[in-house]
Amino acid sequence: GELEALPLPELRDVCNDFGIKGQLTKHARIEQILKLWQQADGVDKALAKMACDEREQELLGMDQVALRRLCEKAGVDPLVKQVMVERLVRTENTAGKFARPTIAPESTEEQEKPKKGKKADMVDALLENESRRKQELELKLQQEEAEANKRKELKNMSVDELKKVLSRKGLEAAGKKEDMVEALYQAGIQEEIVAARKTKLRAMAVDDFKKLLASNGLFAGKKEDMIEAVLAHEAKLVEVVKAYEAKIEEVLAKMKEELEAKTANDLKDLCANKNLKLGAGKEGRIETLLQDARASGEVDKAIAALARKARAEQLLAMEAGEVLKLCEEVQTDPLVREVLVERLLAHEAIFGRVPADAEPKAKRARKA
Repeated sequence: GELEALPLPELRDVCNDFGIKGQLTKHARIEQILKLWQQADGVDKALAKMACDEREQELLGMDQVALRRLCEKAGVDPLVKQVMVERLVRTENTAGKFARPTIAPESTEEQEKPKKGKKADMVDALLENESRRKQELELKLQQEEAEANKRKELKNMSVDELKKVLSRKGLEAAGKKEDMVEALYQAGIQEEIVAARKTKLRAMAVDDFKKLLASNGLFAGKKEDMIEAVLAHEAKLVEVVKAYEAKIEEVLAKMKEELEAKTANDLKDLCANKNLKLGAGKEGRIETLLQDARASGEVDKAIAALARKARAEQLLAMEAGEVLKLCEEVQTDPLVREVLVERLLAHEAIFGRVPADAEPKAKRARKA
């Protein structure tokens, strides 16, 4: 029927494909084609193709749970590591894993209470501001004096004494005396910060402390242990922020190098396209573009892209089973219906249809 419906020119093309030559009628051409097709097991192949198409539609109509069970029964690996990695990275990205790290500011419990009377408000505000300014100035002077005394005390120490103190604190006891003095001074400042934070955490109300733990993903326990956990968490976050700032400088340095390779007119066009101040010189335009890259989030996007790429490479280096476990932990679907159907069809083409009541075969080592 299909051959009879073909126009004669198209039928001639089919004949040429089969190697049929000569001036033949349409009916004769169709007979020759059918004869050669039967000799080449065309009927069997067509029936097999029809059966395969029907099975494919049947499998595509099944849900992924049923398809996965069939794969387990057939001993077919349904996973593709590349797909799992891409989906896992996408899920982590949505969850903010690659976003710019920030240290949340502490909420101030004491709020300024409004006072009645406009004149009283203005006078009180002026007096309060002046008092605060004096207190801040006095505190600053005290801090500067304490810093100068501390540095003087450290400078009066011998090199051997400095090395001993550095070693006790777990710091590198090497370099010039000035470097060792500065290292000890900075360590002292950090110790004071930690001590003050400890005191503040100890003084926190129980409910406020529990909220702090929850916001940092920490579990409750003995308060002293939890205080140490909070301090460790905050210290780690500070290091993460520092590392991110270093990445910002790296990206900006690369951007600057690329911009310096452009002409002044090219830089002018870039500034104009971004509605930025055009400036008069090349250096000024480069600085303007770099400031915009930092402020607009362009740098953050570049860092996030690098982080996603590094994470994907890390996941691809892992075993498929480990990646699957990570997918399950964040409830990311690791399967692709089309892959399951394709692999089941390939298996059944060799071993036959998988019986619905078959026992799952032993899992093979995943090589996806």
